[in-house]
Amino acid sequence: MKGRICSLKFLVLVFLVQTFMFGCLVFYERKLKMINKWNEDSAKLQKTNKPVNNLTYPVFKHPLAPPYPFPYKFLINQPDKCKNRKPFLVIMVIGQCQDLESRHTIRETWGNVSIYDVEVVMVFLVGLPRIASERTQNVLEEESETFGDIVQQDFMDTYYNLTLKTLMGMEWVTKFCPSASYVMKIDNDMFLNVDYLIHNVLYPDLPVRTNYFTGVIVKNTGPMRSKAYKWYIPNEIYPNNTYPPYCSGPGYVFSADMAKKIYDVAQEIRVISMEDAFMGICLYELQIPPTEPPRNVFNGHKIQYNHCKFRKVATAHHYHGQELRRLWADFLAKKSQKC
Repeated sequence: MKGRICSLKFLVLVFLVQTFMFGCLVFYERKLKMINKWNEDSAKLQKTNKPVNNLTYPVFKHPLAPPYPFPYKFLINQPDKCKNRKPFLVIMVIGQCQDLESRHTIRETWGNVSIYDVEVVMVFLVGLPRIASERTQNVLEEESETFGDIVQQDFMDTYYNLTLKTLMGMEWVTKFCPSASYVMKIDNDMFLNVDYLIHNVLYPDLPVRTNYFTGVIVKNTGPMRSKAYKWYIPNEIYPNNTYPPYCSGPGYVFSADMAKKIYDVAQEIRVISMEDAFMGICLYELQIPPTEPPRNVFNGHKIQYNHCKFRKVATAHHYHGQELRRLWADFLAKKSQKC
């Protein structure tokens, strides 16, 4: 009897292990198909490079190597945003071109730049829709006319082109807002405590720092070599086994002089699709290490909302939509309360 029970347990264990392994295999196959599909799309674009609905996509030399330098054009721009102004802070928000709702949410919460006591400028950085669409482009242009905060260049708006999008922001600051003191690059699913960032990290009453770049610093990591990961970087694109220290991509801040330095050095080195790691590579080439941030001020992960806690942080990840609106309403309502 005991022997039968043991045999039955063994069979159940074998079944569970096989089920788990099958599930892992299915997961990796799906990931692989996604990457291969993206590679096929890029290859097709490389062969044709023809305008689609009057929108032209650039040629890719390697499916996972964003082409750079490349004469990308500003399709939507705000060249006079900083005219006759000296913004203390420029906020560059990264998001997808079709995500109108996220932009509205940010404008109505922490992105309402009119509520701050120093000059703050905000722009949303976008590319072209992956499936070229005149309707999407027309809506984007109307939004730009209404709010005056959209900046767009003619590269595809994909995860693998986040580096191009960030470099577009560096180019925009360099060419159209060189009078700024500091720049914040942030994803559109973040909570940003602009007041705390200004007065407890950057300090407007002090001289503007130079060679300053800070956020959640990531060290001792390297490229993913398996195609199963969306962070996959092949050897032929980046042969080193480790990345230099870099600031985690969801949100980092830097002195405006760094925009030109990073933009310039990016013209001379191979660009990789891991945007935050590439910023670290640029810093390494410039021999400017990231600055250690104040403790617990920048958070690359989600932390449970608490009004008193959030008054003493600059960023928290994974807050967007109605959750961000509710958080912001409570945050403002309790702003004058003691903690």
